[in-house]
Amino acid sequence: MEFIVLVDTREHAQEVVRRIKEAGCGVLKTKLEAGDYVAGEFVFERKSVDDFVNSVIEGRVFEQAERLKSSGLKPVVVVEGDLWRELRYRRISPNAVLGALLALSSMGVGLVYTEDKAQTGALICLAARRAKKAARAPAPKKREADVRSLQIALLASLPGIGPRRAEELLRKYGTPLNALLNYKSWEVDSKSHTLIKRVLETPSTPTTP
Repeated sequence: MEFIVLVDTREHAQEVVRRIKEAGCGVLKTKLEAGDYVAGEFVFERKSVDDFVNSVIEGRVFEQAERLKSSGLKPVVVVEGDLWRELRYRRISPNAVLGALLALSSMGVGLVYTEDKAQTGALICLAARRAKKAARAPAPKKREADVRSLQIALLASLPGIGPRRAEELLRKYGTPLNALLNYKSWEVDSKSHTLIKRVLETPSTPTTP
């Protein structure tokens, strides 16, 4: 199987595992130091809405978030089910849950909400598939410098020339070398001509260390 998801041996959501496989990913059971699933660059902690609310009440969610971050992967908490419907039947203020969500975001932990285990499985396999495609993509080749751009920049750096006139000189003389050899015939004002002559013909004086 080309796309592999690591599943913690302590994770017993068989339907999620089945959905991961149905989505086209292989599954490898192993003991993870943090999280329930590792797919590509992500580590996922899956929580039903009931478990998520309990973990907020008990403060466990923040300890788990710290462990996810310590993995070196991108941490994501998956909240599975209708969270707001769950809160209508629980003795906890919605503001407490909202505060916990904000705190997780400020910790750099992603939050994804799924409808059920089927969506969770599809999400996790998608993460693995995206990572594999990114790995297969050829590294962008370093763009070679545009020779004509360098030629224009060379001539444009001379006093009174600039990019537009540099292009005109290239069209007229073909190469920067031919243009420089014929600089005396350039149609420029006398001041620019004097400065160009000084730049091209003045011997370089070594600097004293």
